Order: sequence, then C-alpha cells, then structure tokens
Amino acid sequence: MIKSIKNILFGRFIRSKPYTDTYERKTKEYAKIKTMAFLVDGSDPIALRELINYLHKYIDEGKKISFIGYVKKLPPFEDEDIIWVTNKDMNWIGIPKMQKIKHFIEKDFDVLINTSMQVNRPLEYISTYSKAALRIGKFDPKKTYCYDFMMRIEHDNIYAYLEQVEHYLKMVK
Repeated sequence: MIKSIKNILFGRFIRSKPYTDTYERKTKEYAKIKTMAFLVDGSDPIALRELINYLHKYIDEGKKISFIGYVKKLPPFEDEDIIWVTNKDMNWIGIPKMQKIKHFIEKDFDVLINTSMQVNRPLEYISTYSKAALRIGKFDPKKTYCYDFMMRIEHDNIYAYLEQVEHYLKMVK
C-alpha cells in the first residue's frame, strides 16, 4: 500500500516539474561522441564489476566515461570513480537529494545510458533531469519522460542491450 502511494507520488512529482524536454537534444556520430555517462545498479557487486570492466572499452576508444550508481545501503566499490546514491541520500518518495547528483545532472554529456534492467526510481530521476544530449534506456512506454531513445530487448541481458545501443549509435550520421 505504502509502496504504491510512493510510486504514485514519484510519478506525479516527475510529471509536475518542468524537466529538460526544453533542453536541446541531439545525436552525434559515434566517432564524435566524447563523453558518456552510465547509470548503474550496484545491487549485484559481481555483475557490476563485470559491467564496469566491459564499459572501460570506451576509454580505449578515447571517450571519457562517468558513472553514477544506486545501491540500497553500502556501495560495493568505494575505490571506483562512481557517484553512489543510497537510500539515505533520498527523500521518502525516492528523489535523490545530494548536491553531487545536481552537479551530475547539470553536466553536458554527449550520451547518458541507463544500464539498469529493473525499475530504479533514483536512476530514472537522474535520467529525466539530465542535460545529456541523448538519454538512452530500456523500452517502457510509461517512461517516455526519462529517455530520448529506448531500446526494446527480449531478455534482460545487459550486454546484448549495450551492443544494440552501440549498434544504433554507430548508425547515426
């Protein structure tokens, strides 16, 4: 009961605020993408470590990458350059209230990709208000306010999802 009330209030909050629809969204050729931001879920440390190792391939391609992650209690990797959001960093309906989040949202990334395969309110909030030129996430017809480009995938396989995202980004001219 309380969870459904929180979900309703979170949805109303997101839709009531003038989010960044007015911000100029644009796509770039893959070769011209210089900055990428990834939203990550820290609930499974082993899967997260594998994902971070996989995403470091973009550094080898000359792209600057940034991470922001959500975990309920304690961050699994405090030595990594990841901004962590925990339950204590949010208000009672799931809105992050940290200053670091506001700075992250204000950065002009070329691409922001939500890698969470599950519903994750803090990461959806960050994506919604991000000033990234292109916001990408998993397809959900109810989340059009979060993303500019959504990927429909058959299985919750993060690597297939990321390969599909990269495939479409490379098609942009």
